[in-house]
Amino acid sequence: MSTAPTPSFSISARYLGPIFSLDGELTKHAQNLIFARNGTGKSFLSRAFRYLDLHGQREDVTKAAFYLVSDEAPDGKGRFSFSRGTETLGSLALEKTGDIVGATIADTLFHVFSEDFVQDELRERKYEIDGEIENEIAVDSDNIKLKDAQHALGDAQSKEHAAFSSINNKFEKEKLEELSEKAGINKRLKEYAELSFGKLLQRYRDKPDPPEQSFVDILKDLDSLKSIPAEPIYPEPVALVSPNNIDLGALESSLQKVTSPSSVSEGIKKKIDVHHGFYKEGAQIVQDEHRTECPFCEQGITAPDPKAIVDAYIEYFTDEEEKHKDELRDFLRKLERKEDELNETERHIARQKSHYDDLKRFVPSKKDISMGSCEVAFVQARTAISSIKTAIERKAGALMAALALPSEDLAESIAQVNKVIERNNDRASELSQAVEKADDERKALQRKACSVFEREFAIENWADIEALRTLSVEAHNREQELNELEKSSPSTKARDRVADTFELLLKEFFADKYLFDRTSFVLKRGDQEMARGPHRTLSDGEKTAIAFCYFVACVHRKVEAVSDYRKLFLVFDDPVTSMSYDFVFSIAQTLKNLNISDQGEVSTNPGKIDGNKNLRPNLLVLTHSSYFFNISRTNAVVKPEATFSLHNEGATHKLTHLRKYVAPFERQLEHVYQVANGNDPDHGTGNAIRSVLEAVGRFCRPDKSQSVQDFIAFLASEDGMSIKSVLINSLCHGTYYDEAPPPDDLKLACKETLVVVERYAVGHIELIKSAAGMKGK
Repeated sequence: MSTAPTPSFSISARYLGPIFSLDGELTKHAQNLIFARNGTGKSFLSRAFRYLDLHGQREDVTKAAFYLVSDEAPDGKGRFSFSRGTETLGSLALEKTGDIVGATIADTLFHVFSEDFVQDELRERKYEIDGEIENEIAVDSDNIKLKDAQHALGDAQSKEHAAFSSINNKFEKEKLEELSEKAGINKRLKEYAELSFGKLLQRYRDKPDPPEQSFVDILKDLDSLKSIPAEPIYPEPVALVSPNNIDLGALESSLQKVTSPSSVSEGIKKKIDVHHGFYKEGAQIVQDEHRTECPFCEQGITAPDPKAIVDAYIEYFTDEEEKHKDELRDFLRKLERKEDELNETERHIARQKSHYDDLKRFVPSKKDISMGSCEVAFVQARTAISSIKTAIERKAGALMAALALPSEDLAESIAQVNKVIERNNDRASELSQAVEKADDERKALQRKACSVFEREFAIENWADIEALRTLSVEAHNREQELNELEKSSPSTKARDRVADTFELLLKEFFADKYLFDRTSFVLKRGDQEMARGPHRTLSDGEKTAIAFCYFVACVHRKVEAVSDYRKLFLVFDDPVTSMSYDFVFSIAQTLKNLNISDQGEVSTNPGKIDGNKNLRPNLLVLTHSSYFFNISRTNAVVKPEATFSLHNEGATHKLTHLRKYVAPFERQLEHVYQVANGNDPDHGTGNAIRSVLEAVGRFCRPDKSQSVQDFIAFLASEDGMSIKSVLINSLCHGTYYDEAPPPDDLKLACKETLVVVERYAVGHIELIKSAAGMKGK
């Protein structure tokens, strides 16, 4: 099946500035390049495109006739049209009288880079980028996947939110019931306030083990604390058993000492032993007071018989046997007192333990702590005392026999008793303090209750928590899928797309020298804002490069739907004015690789251009720079057959194919020749004169041409040629000025320049005449 050939683009103009008549045909290719020297009318063509651009943006274009229509138009009318085949893409019908403008556009979005764009969008704003971009770019059927992904994410997030809310509500409900109401926890308690289901999910990635103490047991402990009596009976401290005050060394000596029996009769001894204290005291009184009668019965004791008996008593108590026995009796009394002390201590310990056990059950931290037992130590102590007493009694009945001290260690037994007493006293004191500080223990239990509640809630609801985590993973996956789709689908907000494209191109041109803050829409030098402002910081070349980048980024401001990107037609009028060589190459490279996807993603990656989903935009470039023209042609910015020259032949302008490079010197010399032979000079004439003289001087007399001024001075001194240097600095590259040099002076300068060429570069003028078909003129 055959398809109709793609028609060519064409431009038609009547009375637009110096263009009185133009009917020119371009190629069918989407990209075309037109070279035109200054004064040919190139800027009027670009301005006509600019008015079509403004009309498409619903801007006021009523001044178009005033600024475009030639003064020479016989009826004050002009027109312009741009077509593809028989279809008119845009047209202007202009009437200077009355400022009547008829503008039509057929399904095309013109976007024009020109001096007017730079002036309106950047220069007047001092290169502060306009961030007031509110339009949304409508999506089409190509974004169904994106909508489906958004719906899937919303559905997954809704399920996750519902599941989370259900468990979270249960958590908060039980938290209030169990902790606040049952456990009596103050809601301002830090551990209570920090409890949340969200933190529970973070803390327990795996199912936790049960707590050592359950929440129910903690509640019981809290209830116990509440039951502490208002006036509790505290366990009193028990006094230590006094250290062993029995001189066991002396006792051992006494046991081993051998004493002869007294000569006193055994009958008296027996009586004395039975009532030792009675007889000893009486004998002592009789002896000390020299009594003659018994101190107890008051009978006389001077008679022989009673006297003999009393003397026997006195003799006995002064005898060694009695002294030894009395010594043993003293040890025995001390041991009996020790027994009494031990018995009393044992009763105190029992009372202390009873009070302790009664009180500790109210204090959870102490309920499992018991008093130490002294039972074994008491038994050992009593056994030791009993053994010693038995030894003393045996000794008292047999003073002639040496006895050994029993092996039981009474001192060690007492030390063990005291050790237990000290430990028990400490525990009693700790319990008393715990009761007095029951509020601290209550708070500690409440803090523990919070932790245990959280753990037990996680255990009891683990199946629901795992189900929630499954939903969370699903939502996360859906979000990842949406993010991936969004990366491949630019934002629907034009402001975001402008920022994306502007950042991309700034990176291409300046690396990290100039950065763009997409939030505030501010251009920065590195990470810092330009204190003097961009208009005072940027060079002329940088301003042009930034304007170019911003212009391309602004394609997003022209579209209302992604399908509109295919309707864009970009027009560039001299995009390289006042630029360094680096930027010229960068702009040429950008124009060559610029492509826009179906979804509106702007890229300079040539690998993306596929002629299907990623296309190079429709492009028309107009330039007066032979250098840029040659660079663009060499680097295939456009196809070789899509390069044209705009020139005039009398009153008619034509577009002709340029199949070879443009030689700047030839074009400039041709302009000088035409002005010298009748054409009117324009704003580029002075620049053409300067360029021709500079080229002739450097190639023909380099010894006299360190600068163009040096060559002019040489001409004046060598050949008497005088050329006013002020006429050849016309500042024609992008600078406004109010008055130009007089036309007659410029024509004279052109004639003088031709004389210099004929003098130093013979043959060049003949070539110009031949190329223009004007030989012999």
